[in-house]
Amino acid sequence: MGLMDIFTGGTVKAVGKIIDEVYTSEEEKENIKLELAKIEAKLKEKQLDINLSDSRSKAVGLSGFMQRAWRPLIGMSCALAIFWEFVLSKFILFFLGVFHYEVINLPQLDLGTLMPLVLALLGMSGIRSFELVKGVRK
Repeated sequence: MGLMDIFTGGTVKAVGKIIDEVYTSEEEKENIKLELAKIEAKLKEKQLDINLSDSRSKAVGLSGFMQRAWRPLIGMSCALAIFWEFVLSKFILFFLGVFHYEVINLPQLDLGTLMPLVLALLGMSGIRSFELVKGVRK
């Protein structure tokens, strides 16, 4: 059982299979499965509480800054990478060529990895904007 199984409800399924093998009464099986579902619901509720307190944190220093600013930092990193790949590196190569300097190979970024991240960020910001316009979320 992997970590993702635990977070996606795989624990209840795995324990449910064990219960099916151990207990004979259908009523006992259903009661235990119900209790496990309640426990998992409480765990998810506690994780939501942790996420909420994280978002309200007033931590200071580098850890507080990183806690609040990681999304904008990822967005700026993507913007800088795209700017480098499509604008700045091309202008550098152009000016080096105009002044007859020996052109070295400038680093190129792996856009196959970068673009899905950029598109996901843009999609999420589009969904957020749509929610704000519709008044679903404030």
